[in-house]
Amino acid sequence: MILNLVIASALIFAVGAIWFLLHYYGNPVIENPQGIAKVSGNCGDTMEIGLQIEDDIVASAHSWTDGCAYSKLCVEAAAMLARDKHIAEVKKINMVSIMELVGQLPETHLHCAQLAEITLQKSIEDYISKVTPHTS
Repeated sequence: MILNLVIASALIFAVGAIWFLLHYYGNPVIENPQGIAKVSGNCGDTMEIGLQIEDDIVASAHSWTDGCAYSKLCVEAAAMLARDKHIAEVKKINMVSIMELVGQLPETHLHCAQLAEITLQKSIEDYISKVTPHTS
């Protein structure tokens, strides 16, 4: 019995450690992103997307949220959809694109896809505002 508990505890720890490592390496924080946005929704969830952009193509994307599992799915999907795409293509990503990737969302969580879309688009706007010359 005790041996079973030890084995079960070791398995739970191993699964948690593997999940953490996969998430950490699959979603690395970007130092000095060219485009970044942090947006809070009416539901209280906050999402952040940072973009590393090279020659107007999203080379990598980092996402974060303090929200529910649906928020996490949606913001990660938005970041995944943006990777390796030209800025013009990223501007076309909307909540429908995000929902197609994550699958059916409960009606009470459709706003998660909308918040992910807004966060992604604001990170693109941030990049454009930094590379577009400002006139006085």
